[in-house]
Order: sequence, then C-alpha cells, then structure tokens
Amino acid sequence: PALSADEKQLYFVSDRPGGLGQTDLYVVDILENGQYSEPRNLGNKVNTEGREMFPFVSADNTLYFSSDGYLNLGLLDIFKSNVLNDENAEPENMKAPFNSGFDDFGFYINPDNEKGYFTSNRPHENAKGNDDIYSFASFQCKQMVKGVVRDTDTDTPLSEATVQLFDPSGKEIASATTNEQGEYAFEVDCNKEYSIRGTKMDYKDDLKELTTTGENAKEHQVDLFLTPLILDNQIVINPIFFDFDKWNIRTDAKYELENIVDVMRQHPSMVIKIESHTDSRGSDRYNMKLSDRRAKSTRNYIISRGIAKQRIESALGFGETQLLNKCSNGVKCTEEEHQLNRRSYFYIVSVKY
Repeated sequence: PALSADEKQLYFVSDRPGGLGQTDLYVVDILENGQYSEPRNLGNKVNTEGREMFPFVSADNTLYFSSDGYLNLGLLDIFKSNVLNDENAEPENMKAPFNSGFDDFGFYINPDNEKGYFTSNRPHENAKGNDDIYSFASFQCKQMVKGVVRDTDTDTPLSEATVQLFDPSGKEIASATTNEQGEYAFEVDCNKEYSIRGTKMDYKDDLKELTTTGENAKEHQVDLFLTPLILDNQIVINPIFFDFDKWNIRTDAKYELENIVDVMRQHPSMVIKIESHTDSRGSDRYNMKLSDRRAKSTRNYIISRGIAKQRIESALGFGETQLLNKCSNGVKCTEEEHQLNRRSYFYIVSVKY
C-alpha cells in the first residue's frame, strides 16, 4: 500500500471481484475518525485486464505503479500517471533504464524528486539475488541562454534593458534586466522552444527564437539588437507606405504606427508632426490632395490609439515635391521604385525628457 503526500488517501492492490483485471489499484479515503471510506477502483485510465501492482504517490501527486497490461519492454514495467490530478490523463511508460525485459517494480522517489529506488530481477553483473534494489539520482537536463543587448546603430551595450523569456504559447516564463555590460542570462530546459524579447524605452523591440537541444549544460548565445526610435528629433521607424492612389492605412503600416504610439505614451509631453508624400504619377494638384489625405489618415490612426489630437501639431501633404529617387514625371520606373515615394514621415516638434 501507499499513502498520498497529505496522508489522506491510501492506495492498495486487490484481486477482489468486480475489478478490471487480475489485480487492480484501489484507493480509500482516511477519515478524521480513523475509519476508511469504501474502496474505489482507479478505473480504466490505470487498470487493465492484466496486473497493476506496487502503487506509489510522490510529493507532487504523481502516481507510479507497475503493470504487465500495457505495451511494455518486458514483464512488469514501471509507469507514471497524472490521473490523480487529471482523470483523463494517460499513463506513461518510464522506459529504460527504469524498465528492462524483466520485472521492474516497487518505484520510490524522495519528496525532493532528487533520489529514488526501484526493484528488478534483470540480469546485472552486481546482482545479488532474484530481486535486487537499484538506486538512481534524478536528472534534469538544463541549458543556459546568455546574451548582450546592443544598440543597432552604435553596437553599444544597453544597460537597464528588459529581456523576457516566453514559451510557445506566449506565456512569460522569466524576465531579467541587463547589467552595465548589457548582459542577461536565463536557465532553460532541454528540448524546448522559446522566444526572447528585448525592450527599452525609446528603442524598437527585438525578438529572437531559440530551440534548445538535448545536451545538458549547453550554452546558447543570443544577442539582441534594439534600434533607436528617436534620432535628431525624428522618430526613427520604417516609413509607412501606401498603395497607389490610396490613403488607407495598410496592415504593415499599422505595425510601424504602433511604435509611434508607444514612444508617445512613454513621453506624454511629446508633440509630433506628420509629413506625407506621393509618387509622380497623376497631376501635381491631385497628388497634393492625395498626400494630404494620407497625412490626415495617418494622424487619425494615431489619435484612434488614444493619443490626444493636440499632440499632433500638423499633418501635411507635400505631393510629389520631395521624391526620393529619379522617378519624376515622364521617367519610366518600376512599381517598387514608385512605392518608395508613397510614404509618411514623423518628426518631433517638442519633448521634455
């Protein structure tokens, strides 16, 4: 028999009538008056038509037992199950080296999950009898991920940057702040996928992906590079672009505009101005109106994200008067070359740091 960690349940083996197999695992509640509840069969998520024996419940409420009723490596194999926490959990074969082609049973692990014992009749050069007790030390494969957060433009290490570690679902696992050398470090599990994000005020985030291997104590170097968002009174992001003869905000432009919004939220006193442009196709007069619509559309998006309209001093269109390349009237250019001219820029008018 085996007690639960809180000593409120007793698990035992029985071949009583009404079971599912030759021997099944049962549980009874230990009542406050020292009596016991009626035994309950642990059901078909544990018991089979064969033999289930030698129950043990660890400190984290994991059920360990031996069975010959599942597909296994030999006769009795050791299994573990989370069925005490999740009634639909399936048992998991512990595999080698715990299991062999012989009987393996009587599993035990200490409350710290660091050291344990089991019994086996497997052939072994140091075996003393028919059944021998074997000990083991729990092994947890761990790796380190280290890196330096740097300024993309100057390659200078950035202190006081925040580095976050995420699992594949996007849940934050850990967070760290870089030291004066811009360094951070996390301990991670082997054979897992992670995302690592670096952030700092007035910088554009950087996100890197990492898949760890099965090699214990391996180190991964993952440096992050943050791009300044403010330089010479201009908010440095990729320009937002527009489709030909359109002024609606594209999906890719929304991503860049969110960086503008973030900077303005970080600096509540910041006031900006917006300048928008067109390519050379169309009349000068029409393009001036089109660029003005683009500027107003850009401004309206920023306002829709909670930025007060008073913080945008102006949103002006310049038509085709400030082309970035040779694509003026009558010059044959590719669509990609024209695209470079259909843009909006952002400038800081005033800010208090």
